[in-house]
Amino acid sequence: MHEYSIVASLIDLCEKEAKKHDAKAIKRLEIRVGRLSGIEIHFLEQCFDTFKEETICHDATLVVELCEVVLLCTSCHEQSVVSENHFICPKCHSEDVSMIGGQELHVKSIEIIEDVR
Repeated sequence: MHEYSIVASLIDLCEKEAKKHDAKAIKRLEIRVGRLSGIEIHFLEQCFDTFKEETICHDATLVVELCEVVLLCTSCHEQSVVSENHFICPKCHSEDVSMIGGQELHVKSIEIIEDVR
């Protein structure tokens, strides 16, 4: 289950950002996860909820946006979103395609609670 190591990295990133901005807590963490990234969203959410305790993210909400698979056809240069794992260009039916989206994991935003002194 590599979701634990992903959560550990996300919490570490949040702690570094909070320190940079003298924040006392993280309120919300938004990430984008590709449908073919190999990440099980429900395990990721469970790991986050379990391991966020006693960290800067203890009250944080994790928001996960699932990204579709995007193909680029080398033949017709069309970009297409595919919902099935059918890697053929829907426009020209070529199999000469590259996946340009759908395997990513990106931090979209980190909402912090600033330290009020």
